[in-house]
Amino acid sequence: MSALRVVQDKVADLGRMRGFRAAVAVVLSALAVIAAVVLHNEGSRLQSISAKVPDILATADLNARNAVATELVTKGTVTVDGLTIGDEALAKRMELMFTPQGRIEKIGEAAAQLIATERPEWLPIPVAQDPGLALLAAAVVVAVVIVACLTGLAVQLVAVLLASGLLGGLVLAVSSAHLAASVAAVPLLLFTFSLVVGVVLVLLDRPSPMCAVAGSVVREAMRLRIAVAFAALAVSVIPLLPQAIDPSTPLRYQVQTFLSRSLDTMYLVCAFLTVFLGCATVAFEIRDRQAWTTLTKPVSRLSWLAGKWLGIVALNAAVLLTCTIAMYAFLAQVRSRPPQDVFDAMAVEEEVLVARVGGFPEYDRVPTERLREEVEARIKADPNIQADLREGTRTELEVRKAQAKAILEEYGKAQRTVAPNEEAVYRFPGLSAQRKQGGTLSLRYKFYSGESDPHAMYPIIFLFGTGDRQQWTDHSFIAAQWNIVTVPAESIGDDGVLEVRIQNLQFNRNAGAGEPPFLPGRYAIAFDKDGLELLYRVGGFGDNLLRAQLVNICKLSFLAMLAVVCASVLSFPVACLIVFTVLAAGSTGSFLATSIDEYYYRTDSVGVKVFETIVKSIATATEFTLRSFSEAQANGPVVEGRFVSWIDVGRTFILIGVAWSGALLALGLAVFRRKELAIYSGQGG
Repeated sequence: MSALRVVQDKVADLGRMRGFRAAVAVVLSALAVIAAVVLHNEGSRLQSISAKVPDILATADLNARNAVATELVTKGTVTVDGLTIGDEALAKRMELMFTPQGRIEKIGEAAAQLIATERPEWLPIPVAQDPGLALLAAAVVVAVVIVACLTGLAVQLVAVLLASGLLGGLVLAVSSAHLAASVAAVPLLLFTFSLVVGVVLVLLDRPSPMCAVAGSVVREAMRLRIAVAFAALAVSVIPLLPQAIDPSTPLRYQVQTFLSRSLDTMYLVCAFLTVFLGCATVAFEIRDRQAWTTLTKPVSRLSWLAGKWLGIVALNAAVLLTCTIAMYAFLAQVRSRPPQDVFDAMAVEEEVLVARVGGFPEYDRVPTERLREEVEARIKADPNIQADLREGTRTELEVRKAQAKAILEEYGKAQRTVAPNEEAVYRFPGLSAQRKQGGTLSLRYKFYSGESDPHAMYPIIFLFGTGDRQQWTDHSFIAAQWNIVTVPAESIGDDGVLEVRIQNLQFNRNAGAGEPPFLPGRYAIAFDKDGLELLYRVGGFGDNLLRAQLVNICKLSFLAMLAVVCASVLSFPVACLIVFTVLAAGSTGSFLATSIDEYYYRTDSVGVKVFETIVKSIATATEFTLRSFSEAQANGPVVEGRFVSWIDVGRTFILIGVAWSGALLALGLAVFRRKELAIYSGQGG
């Protein structure tokens, strides 16, 4: 017996020892709990301080030279329960925070700068903001350790930990700690994936033909390393993504870039896994006559197809779960990077890692009687229209519709245009809950002005609220691009309506005696119907991500059913081509719809017109069929901090997960039942 064989046997015997498995479980779980308790306690301490600092800053009065104000402007510190936080480098900034009345206007900003000096470098920012995350992370680690030890993988777990430590140490010796953490995480994530697959197999271990077929799909994918290869690709890319993001850009853009690339990576990996595995496991079993053996047992063709689909969906769920854990872990690394300023830090927490819904202002409508009179007046005043009506070139109904549409567009544009030295008022109703909740809202806008030069800045004044609650701010925006301005919730009226006044003015910061404080803007400002949107928070990032991943699972389940059904009646290459085509068309549905609207040939040729009609008909039918798939967006809203509701999840589940997948299964089963497997062979048999 070779020495290697002896070592392998000894390691196997060690892994079977209950004492060793129990010791590994206890030691690793204890370390995880101790680390979590330390992080939680430090985070809770910071939260306690954070709750008291704003109240202390509210008492600061520089004109009266009270103790709080004096300490701030001379030492840059504040004392909370006998603890001094801050440093001398903040003294000048704190002095600039005071208004001429001697009070601090932006208390939240000042408090954030002071508290930031108290956070230890080893404490992650997410834990400092939510100490419960430390306990949640410890629970995940303990669960992984216990499952590994119960399933006889204690030795493998220790080996993976040692390998991760060795890889991390080698990288740390030549590079940064962040890159070392990214490299060291890959073996741990792969081990986590194998554990998740083990749990999936346990759940599929049921006395059911469908579950038996599903379990065989999962085992086959793991045995042939198909699932391992795709999972390894995802869990290797996601930890390395932070290293490819420019740290000099605003932190909110870094976080959004990381989220976008991570979510797209895991979705594309799962989509490709679904196509190749779904088509291969069915087409190859039929070609190689393995399906004959299965279907001669008490396994119906329905159970066989449904089991193949269930196995692929279960693997996708395992990959998505592992990748989501990886994304969450390294999101903390990205968030720990320094923001450009306090507003950048607030944007991450209030605009990105949240779940927000948006609302548009109420626009006035043209009264019906006035619209009718305008249409009649335009028809009578236009000699070309009169000539068309007399000659029969256009019908009266067509003319009236065209004129009414033009009037409504002009009326809408007039409401969305602000001339220089003028103002426009926009009302956002239904915000009573946000007024009670407090905090801030975000006004998202995309304006056009002059030539809309992307390298120029255009001035504007915003006024929020009315009466004593009215607040104003001057901004400089980039034309034809999205800009954001923060809106305080206290500006919302008692009736739940926020009134926003947009003034085409420029604040004259260098105004001398007798000079006006405001100057007219240079050009008129205009925007589209969706160019002014108010966003407000309704939930957290974690719950929103969960709902988004459920939407992705529903879409992947449809692709899995399509792959299984196509492969049951077609060869592997043809089935893959069809599924990839549907995936591409469904993923680019919005672009396809725009292309259909813009598709037009200026020609009098009948042949070209017929060709255009055929192409447009096929494209329109394709876009209409896959519209629900393309509209079921999940990754984009999460990156933008938009709310993915349970209604969206339910709609996707019913339309795509049940209706579409069920229709495909019924169609595929009807064809598959007529297939004579006993005489079929892809090798000419």
